[in-house]
Amino acid sequence: MLAVNANGACLARMRVKAHHGPPSAVRIAKFILRSPAGARNMSIAQLAAACGTSPATLSRFCKGLDYRGFKEFQLDLAAAVAQKGGVTLEDFASGASPEAIVRRVFESNRQSLTETERVLDHARLVRVARLIRNAGRVFLLGSGGSALVASEAAHRLLSLGMTAIALGDPQSMIFATAGAGPRDVVIGISHTGRNSFVVEAVKQARKRGARTAALTNYPRSPLAVAGAHPLITAYREQRINAAVSSSRIAQICVIDSLYFILGAWAGKRARVLAEVEEQRTRKVLRLPSAAGRKD
Repeated sequence: MLAVNANGACLARMRVKAHHGPPSAVRIAKFILRSPAGARNMSIAQLAAACGTSPATLSRFCKGLDYRGFKEFQLDLAAAVAQKGGVTLEDFASGASPEAIVRRVFESNRQSLTETERVLDHARLVRVARLIRNAGRVFLLGSGGSALVASEAAHRLLSLGMTAIALGDPQSMIFATAGAGPRDVVIGISHTGRNSFVVEAVKQARKRGARTAALTNYPRSPLAVAGAHPLITAYREQRINAAVSSSRIAQICVIDSLYFILGAWAGKRARVLAEVEEQRTRKVLRLPSAAGRKD
């Protein structure tokens, strides 16, 4: 269970429940999200009645968000209400000035990172890092924007001397993971968690004994269920198109966290590899261009 304190994480966690949770949890989450300030001051009996449920169900809801009970949840809700309200990034905001659009984009990305840090299961992240450290091969699966994340993750792991393979083509995902085994780690990446090729490849790899993980915004999505170790990002989206860029930035931060954890564990070996890579890169950049001059 996550270490919990009054850091205002409850609203981010409830947004996840509001999209993907059992009916009672969805009902409670949506009610509180509509008026968190009002819910903050209600007793457990009052809030349960307002949500059309029982105090016992509300207590289970709080524990499902990784709080010890209603009181701890209520403290975190108060902290969340006291924090600055969020920004909703629309696909295209009609009439907005370029300056306003830039501010909204940056604020939206900051929100995504802040809320991802709050909902991310750090213990699970460390477990995935251990699996990667002991893996023979690491397959990273993603298409579209997630293919960029998979490619970046592969580059990071390759720089640590690991065998990492990024796959974005659906057929390559299926063929490659068909040969995955117990020493391999397969990580599926998808914002919605509903990319059928990624989901099927992760399922197939898991059946063959490979260690699997998922990186997605939805904890009850097919990909999160298919992967043994789901890592959840956060974005308060209204439309999926608007969510993609912020989601990708959050995914990259999760990948970078894994990279630096693995690098810290590798110690001197990682530092030596990083220095070799740095020197080789500098050497390449000093080479003359095809036209006989430096770029």
